[in-house]
Amino acid sequence: MTSTLLAAFLLAGATSSFSPGPNNLMVMTSSAKFGLGPTVPHCIGITLGFPLMVFIVGLGLGELFVAYPAISTVMRYGAAAYFLWMAYHMLGITIGPATGRERPMRTYEAALFQWINPKAWAMAVSFVALFVPPGPDRIANLALGCGVFGALSSSTWMIFGRGLTVFLARTGLEKHLGVILAGLMLCAVVLFLI
Repeated sequence: MTSTLLAAFLLAGATSSFSPGPNNLMVMTSSAKFGLGPTVPHCIGITLGFPLMVFIVGLGLGELFVAYPAISTVMRYGAAAYFLWMAYHMLGITIGPATGRERPMRTYEAALFQWINPKAWAMAVSFVALFVPPGPDRIANLALGCGVFGALSSSTWMIFGRGLTVFLARTGLEKHLGVILAGLMLCAVVLFLI
């Protein structure tokens, strides 16, 4: 990878990784509700699952989405439906210990979620198309780009979630946490569908 291509990759990767999207909003929501420690497995799932997805796309799976764009549409609506379901279940969330069946996402669940996450697919296919030229260095370039930003981005959004909880507790709005988080999920759904 040339220095110009590397600079473009770092700029594009940082921008897309840190922007709000399904992974980031889910990690923020989890840390707001369950705390930083219980959300770590979710972050590990993203950090492992997304690079694996990029690697597999780089080996040729991305061509399937180019050949059959309807698959992308189905996945986008599937992810939107999942987020609507999550938003509905968030309406009753308040700050405090989890009750009932509430729990943070497990590592394998977060890793598997990447396969229906439209932002992850867009990032993976774009990364491979733009920054992994064919040739003998293809595998090395895939390995370089696979895990650069995931852990840092997830950690940052976890801290945002804890900050949101502190802000709501200080302002007396903690009883509205569920509505705020559901609203953020609905924003993500709108972003999926436009």
